[in-house]
Amino acid sequence: MGLIIGILGTVAVVWADGELRDTKVISRVQQPVSVRYPDGSIHHAGVVRVRSRVFGRHRPYEVVIGRDPGLSYGHSVTFEATGEDAPRITGAEWRQDGVRITLDSGHDLFVPARKFLGGR
Repeated sequence: MGLIIGILGTVAVVWADGELRDTKVISRVQQPVSVRYPDGSIHHAGVVRVRSRVFGRHRPYEVVIGRDPGLSYGHSVTFEATGEDAPRITGAEWRQDGVRITLDSGHDLFVPARKFLGGR
């Protein structure tokens, strides 16, 4: 019986490490007032560092775009970046059809507006 409890405990810890996340916003930009979307909201884009909560393992970074300034929800795109420093946004071109995010890691990402409009 102790073996079964030990196995179930190990499985629970491994599961929790994979599912529970610790996040930190690395950099963030806000939609300029010169760009207006049909939903009338102000949108934010940012790079979020993600780690597993139990063991603190590095997970892929995320670019999150949405209405929440804290970037706790919205449309997210995951990507890997190597190096000592977390990637930061160096430019954002907000247009009616979407937003192009440029990162200092060399990544360049375009997200169509239909992917981040609406929602919560």
